Amino acid sequence: MNRWVAPIGASRTGAAHRRAGRPCQDAVLCRELRGLEGQPVMVMAVADGHGGRRYRRSEVGSRLACDTALGAVQASLATRPLDGGEEGWRRWLERELPEAIQQGWLEAVAAHWQSDPGEGGFEALLYGSTLGLVVMTPSWWGHTGLGDWDLVRVEADGQARLLEEENEPTALGEATCSLCQPRAASLFARRAGLHPLDGDAGEFALVLCTDGIRKSCATDGDFLTLAAWLARGDAAAEPEGPGILDAALDRISREGSGDDVTVAVGRVRGSDGGPPPPLPPVAASPPVAEAPLAPSAAPGPPAPAPAPPPRRRRPAIGRAVAIGLALAGVGGGWLAWNWPRTPAPPVAAPTSPGLRAALSEVARLCGQPAAIPLELRRRRGLFVALRQGRRDPAPLKAAAAGDPLAALIAADLPALPPGTMQGPEPAQRPGPHRPVRALGACPALLEALDRQWALTPAAPTP
Repeated sequence: MNRWVAPIGASRTGAAHRRAGRPCQDAVLCRELRGLEGQPVMVMAVADGHGGRRYRRSEVGSRLACDTALGAVQASLATRPLDGGEEGWRRWLERELPEAIQQGWLEAVAAHWQSDPGEGGFEALLYGSTLGLVVMTPSWWGHTGLGDWDLVRVEADGQARLLEEENEPTALGEATCSLCQPRAASLFARRAGLHPLDGDAGEFALVLCTDGIRKSCATDGDFLTLAAWLARGDAAAEPEGPGILDAALDRISREGSGDDVTVAVGRVRGSDGGPPPPLPPVAASPPVAEAPLAPSAAPGPPAPAPAPPPRRRRPAIGRAVAIGLALAGVGGGWLAWNWPRTPAPPVAAPTSPGLRAALSEVARLCGQPAAIPLELRRRRGLFVALRQGRRDPAPLKAAAAGDPLAALIAADLPALPPGTMQGPEPAQRPGPHRPVRALGACPALLEALDRQWALTPAAPTP
């Protein structure tokens, strides 16, 4: 028995791209396919073209990525039974399908160039794009892809959990993995997974999205809240669902990162086979307080925190890597927090919301030291912007209640002569004058911060 509801998706041009007259470089494709024995298989794909001069056809590349992925899935479904063993399908998600997708994508972009040649010679780099793919069968569901997409599972009670995110050694700051890389197929395995569909499992939703949505949120908690809201939007009756998603995505980009935003949502019925009930309201509050929007037929999503216009991500290949500034900010209304300039022990019962948030963030990070390097790598663009003087640390520290990790990084900014660069080994930092040490930072956090600063270039001397 098939318990999957046909997925829906939407892709919208980012607010910053609209203002600049640029096309949407994201793409989404949701479709119901058929297995060898006629079983329904739901598939959803999202892709994010890199944008920029070097990747000036990436809006075509992202569309071809989705088309090629679904074509490769359909070709496999036509030749092998779904009950042929989960281990075989797991290998398919890790190796066979990625190879078919990359080969098909390279052929597709080459054919597009031949039909519409431009200046210079053909390079797959011109069409560079990421790809996230979810396949949902009656007995299992799986995911694969590469690049900066995210996958969230939302339970029937509204609890959201991040299942997949980019965690590549080369994916620092605004760099990401791409289909245009020579060995792109080998990178899919790290993002691949297969999950049996328990016959007794209750309803849940899968939210697959490009990075513009997560970049519109100040914290990962805000992102999960927003993903849960988007999952609830899928509960709306067709054909209203896609329209609601369109309006929600426009608002997310307008009040968040300004980047293109794309989401696909798949939902599974309960074990009784009945239609999935609407997910209940999310318990968490929106990231920031907001004025209500103009009345509309559908409720609006939690407002993401405002952010400066983003820079597009570029593939993590050689000199093409570019560290961007697309960092989510936080809204007004937070109380200011003045960081200590001289050694002082943490306040036993801090009254400042910012200081309380900072202490809590230090405790959270130090409670899971193995995850600290990844948490800091996600903020690579902020390290670069602060070190090169393109981001003022004072507002970040003042807004610590909304984004305590950004405030901790801003407060830890080391003073270096202009035009210099630390590294590759971290420099010894004077402990008595380090605010994060005064907040009780553990050695693992201090060492990880030192490592990031050591790898961050300062602005060149004029």
